[in-house]
Amino acid sequence: MSRLTIPVKLRWSDIDAYQHVNNARMFTILEETRIAAFWASVPGDAHRAEVDRAGTAGGADRAGTAGGADRAGTAGGADRPGDAAAAGDRPGTRVLDTGPGSGTNTYIARQEIEYLEAVPYSLEPLPVQLWISHLGGASIDICYEIAGRTGPAVRAMTTLVLVDEATGRPRRMSEAERASWLEFVDEPLVFRRRRGE
Repeated sequence: MSRLTIPVKLRWSDIDAYQHVNNARMFTILEETRIAAFWASVPGDAHRAEVDRAGTAGGADRAGTAGGADRAGTAGGADRPGDAAAAGDRPGTRVLDTGPGSGTNTYIARQEIEYLEAVPYSLEPLPVQLWISHLGGASIDICYEIAGRTGPAVRAMTTLVLVDEATGRPRRMSEAERASWLEFVDEPLVFRRRRGE
């Protein structure tokens, strides 16, 4: 199966006193990766992202973050404008119409993250590999992996629930959404065992 690779530009504010990406900021990086991968549109922001279909890069995408600051994309970052991607260049996963007034909200039901190696600051975008490990009726399990020097540096999983904006109840995934995401379904992450398990 295929996986997406979304390049995410690091900000200086992502780094803590130990000179690596702060553990809490990693959740924001993963959030922006999800937006780049799945949201149909983000008003006011246009960026590039890459689709990895066989371990190599290609394709383009858009994403944005709150407050208009951009980071997901090769030309993104806190102080740099993103570069526009033509609609035909965007991967087919960008079908989720979400946000205020769209009729659909996305809620996080669960998140788990495992830090295996410190992620240092870099001027180069951080490639975040993303895939889906489960498509439910109204939920999606999204897996992430960020490469380190000798193997994965970060592994994470998010359960995303599609919610009807009017009722506040979970809503069924549409056939178009399911069809566009099926290509990116792969094996779930296996996290290290915790003590007591």
